Amino acid sequence: MTAPGPASWRRRAADGRRAARDALRHPVRAARPHRESVAQTVRVAVACALAWEAAVLLLGEDEQPVLAPLAALLTVQLTVFRTLAQGLRQIGGVMLGALAALGLLRLAGAGFASIGLAVAVCLALGKLLRLGEQATEVPVTVLLVLSTGAPYAPVRIGDTLVGVASGVLVNLVAAPPTYVGHAAHRTARVAHRLADIAHDTARGLHEGWDERASDGWLRRVEAAARELDQARRVAVQAEEGIRLNPRRLRQGADPAVALGPLGEGLTCLGHVCDQLGSVLRGLDDLARGERRFPDGEQARAEARARVRPLGDVLEAVGDALDVLARIQRDHVREPGHTEDLTAALERGRDHHAAAAETLRRTDRGPAVWSLHGSIVDETQQILHELDPRHGPHPAALHPRPLRLPAPRRTPSEG
Repeated sequence: MTAPGPASWRRRAADGRRAARDALRHPVRAARPHRESVAQTVRVAVACALAWEAAVLLLGEDEQPVLAPLAALLTVQLTVFRTLAQGLRQIGGVMLGALAALGLLRLAGAGFASIGLAVAVCLALGKLLRLGEQATEVPVTVLLVLSTGAPYAPVRIGDTLVGVASGVLVNLVAAPPTYVGHAAHRTARVAHRLADIAHDTARGLHEGWDERASDGWLRRVEAAARELDQARRVAVQAEEGIRLNPRRLRQGADPAVALGPLGEGLTCLGHVCDQLGSVLRGLDDLARGERRFPDGEQARAEARARVRPLGDVLEAVGDALDVLARIQRDHVREPGHTEDLTAALERGRDHHAAAAETLRRTDRGPAVWSLHGSIVDETQQILHELDPRHGPHPAALHPRPLRLPAPRRTPSEG
């Protein structure tokens, strides 16, 4: 891997200066994409300050309770549910470590052998109890108590309790976002990406395509699959974010309405992405003349021309995916949504039947008709996946409006 050259450094410096000028001219617009990071930083800072002050009041002026804000720092997470789970794991690790240290002092005292054995045993216990990242709290507490003496054990536990309570309290009062809107926005973006690929492929089938075009389609569907994985991770975060969240209780949002259609929509898009990838791999084989196709450019050109009617099917698929994206993005199913989706799919089925009949009459040779048949079957399965009435994913359509506003699109998410 080569180091960036002078031209690259100059370009990065120019980009940095341009970004700084834009931030100074339009600070609100520049901060908008990072507002959640800023809000999380503020929540952490407030929780740490509150933990320090509470520890001083509760534990006395003579104490320097730096471990209380440290506990708050480790406790505050992006969601209320994750914050509470993190705090409970932290309390469990500290209490286990304090008990282990007190037992070690009573039985063997502090020495290099006993400390090494205690750290090893405590790390194993932390893993066994599934404390996650907080497994290290157990040996850390053991070392702190051994270095300062048995009277420090209750102080260490008190610092942790104060810090965890401060972190949970701040997150409850601040009510971090549920992330349902972000998850829906990302899901809609994946649907739009797949729709664009379907539309461009349809245009290529009508106008003619080569292996360079088919290779570009495959790369784009692979990028869409990666974006789909990111949307799934945000959906998991939304599932955590809506639990125990006061904002959800105030808005009266039903978790089943918020999360069910999102999860089902992601499942539907995952199947469509795989099937569209299979179609594009078949078209790529056609463009490259793979799989023992008839010799001669003329024969391969005729085989490619016969799948041209499938372009109309993919055009309808793209239209249907655009409708699904609109449903996911807006958190609502309007009467027109189902009608638009159904109309696009009906149009696609009509074109699919005509294309299949054309291929049935004209295909010659097992290498050609088997590949054409797989492409025809995958496009038919895509139409079935998107069917709002008879397909496998009707729950991908929201049954009623969801009163959680979608986030505004920012230039970085375009």
